[in-house]
Amino acid sequence: MATPLIWPEHRRGLTLEVERLLQPDRGQGPGPGHAGPEGRALLLVSLDAYNRITFNLGQAQANLVLDEVELMLTDFVGENGLVVRSARDEFAVLLRRADANEARRVAQTIQARARRVECGLTRPLLSVSVGVRTASAGEGAEDVLAAAGVALEAAKAGGRGKMKVFEPFMLDAIEVRHRLSSDLAAAVRDGALTVAYQPIVSLQTGRVQGVEALARWTHPALGIIRPDEFLPLAEELGIAAELDHHILTTALAQTNAWTSDLPLAPDFSVSVNITASQLQHLEYIDRVRHALGEAGVAPSSLVLEITEASFVAGDDVDTYSLQGLRRLGVGLDIDDFGTGYSSISYLQRLPVSRAKIDRSLLGNVATDPDQRRFLGAILRLVEACGLTVVIEGIETAEQALAVAELGAAYGQGYYFSRPMPAEQMTAFLEETLERPLAPFAGGPGTSAFAEGRGPSARR
Repeated sequence: MATPLIWPEHRRGLTLEVERLLQPDRGQGPGPGHAGPEGRALLLVSLDAYNRITFNLGQAQANLVLDEVELMLTDFVGENGLVVRSARDEFAVLLRRADANEARRVAQTIQARARRVECGLTRPLLSVSVGVRTASAGEGAEDVLAAAGVALEAAKAGGRGKMKVFEPFMLDAIEVRHRLSSDLAAAVRDGALTVAYQPIVSLQTGRVQGVEALARWTHPALGIIRPDEFLPLAEELGIAAELDHHILTTALAQTNAWTSDLPLAPDFSVSVNITASQLQHLEYIDRVRHALGEAGVAPSSLVLEITEASFVAGDDVDTYSLQGLRRLGVGLDIDDFGTGYSSISYLQRLPVSRAKIDRSLLGNVATDPDQRRFLGAILRLVEACGLTVVIEGIETAEQALAVAELGAAYGQGYYFSRPMPAEQMTAFLEETLERPLAPFAGGPGTSAFAEGRGPSARR
């Protein structure tokens, strides 16, 4: 079992503390002053996105954030444990009396308290990932440290702010993850990732207004790897920029081919997702300008999609990059709008023109009057800010009809088509030029798709 990444200057001291933690208790039992669980626990607490904090605030201010976290941990743990700095952005919490349930409770409380630590950023707030390993007296310190490191890695694999208690099966999962990391880096380097395209459809005319370009990866041994697995991994590995650029250049080249060969509408566009970290690089605008020039595509034919979380958490550098992209003529979409942020003031201050309403807000809009009113209110609010609306996740004719009647401009989802390779999308565009996809023509149940006559019926 591999040991966790611990600074060499801290490793020996931490190992000694874990050895002391695991020494058998002396005496006859816990006694009145030692009520509580008799097990031990090691928690590895790691700050999420520490590099971003350092970039935004500078190293001196980031160090103060670490000091605040250490003070919070020490104050909370009290006499029942010990806090040891184990890495640049990681702490070890040793609990003398804690079974699995108590360790989970401590970990969850630590995560809640961490969100209240002031880190000089807007939302999302500071978060920590926690790996937990419970232990018994007499176990080896190195094994306990290694298992806690595996649990922490499993927690990080699940996204920000997660907690995992070590289980033996995690060893296999971590081994697979390490293999994926190596193979993904090679795939990005060699340009082995492919692009699938999903249409964005006008709900009023049935015309395909554009497509969204989506990264796809087929592993030579493991088969299709889901985007929600390999995209966060690319961020962790620091190769997200290269991945995004590959998708961007591939999508732009394909867009040039489509607009040259097909009589598409002048406002046809391709949407490409980018990660928030891209906006922190001032040269990103020049990279986009160069990619457009190389592909021979007008800036107005490119839309960059950035998640709502990235917009809300952004700083002045992000805003500068967004404004530069808009001056270039590139469109900007807020992706996954409505996924948990209460403030919408950013809708008026950021240079965006379209909001993609997350599928979680669609609900039973076709049959539930309350959901229909709720979604309608969101549409009116977004439109009042001067933004056009795209509804994501449309899967039925009834949903398409309902959101069209609410006034949404565009829709996207499996009802129109699943994401498909460029060759299939070319055929899809050719056919829909002759016969638009009007989902509400004649009412629900009588559209081309409802009758099985639409392009997606053959896919």
